[in-house]
Amino acid sequence: MTLLRFFLSASFLMLPASTALAEMQNAPAFEVFGLVVVWAADENSGVPIVSDFILNTGNGASAANSGDVDLIAADAHSVVTGTLVATHDAVNSIGTMPFVITNSQQGNINTDSNSDGILNASDSFSAFGLLNNSDTRVDATTSRSSFYVASNVPFAIDAQAVPPATMLDVTLLNIVRLNMTSQVTGDDGIPFGASAQSAHSAGPTNGFAPERRLIQLLNARRVFTGNRRTASTGGSLAEQSIRFDAEYSIRAQNLAGYDLSLGTFDFQVEMVYTVFVP
Repeated sequence: MTLLRFFLSASFLMLPASTALAEMQNAPAFEVFGLVVVWAADENSGVPIVSDFILNTGNGASAANSGDVDLIAADAHSVVTGTLVATHDAVNSIGTMPFVITNSQQGNINTDSNSDGILNASDSFSAFGLLNNSDTRVDATTSRSSFYVASNVPFAIDAQAVPPATMLDVTLLNIVRLNMTSQVTGDDGIPFGASAQSAHSAGPTNGFAPERRLIQLLNARRVFTGNRRTASTGGSLAEQSIRFDAEYSIRAQNLAGYDLSLGTFDFQVEMVYTVFVP
């Protein structure tokens, strides 16, 4: 995937006609560009798809002025962590955030009984009774999604929450928190990372910003800064890729989860992650 530019210069020393001698100087030069490839799903739920092919042509402190060129117009769409299921399919067609029902007569009930990261028809749990003092609540609801990055140069990631349409959703941005992590190797339906290394020399848990409320991300902010490439040895694109995981948790300072007395609602927010070379 490395781009090369080849320059060949030649000069000839011309001598008098009576001398049968000539000199040629050959000075090849190579320029290797910084490349960052982002893949996951596409907007039509195709998986796995390379949707961002970023060419480093300059330097800048932020994604907006990095000077990078994205050679593919479409954007990557995240997948449910540990799978190659497009996140938008998981929400709209398969299920939604799993959660834990606490303080029931049978104790805590985890609705994600098959541990696939989504609440769907494959999950099941037993009926439970209620007591006079039952105070059932949804505990620390969490959703996880991912995308994959391969690079031959260090890169950074900015995150921004697109402002939602209703004031209720804006308010809910206060109780939804984002935590970013990374995974170097695995098999989510396609093996990745066999020829990769963490994008930070201190290890896969380093380079990330502290957990933030989504309300703090209405303006783009840095969530990851790497200091080395992901590719460690020769290999395929997937083998040189690592996975970035976004964990969203409903958790407020005085709210461990979501009390049923708060009613029901649908909450969706669009998150944009920009991968660039600083």
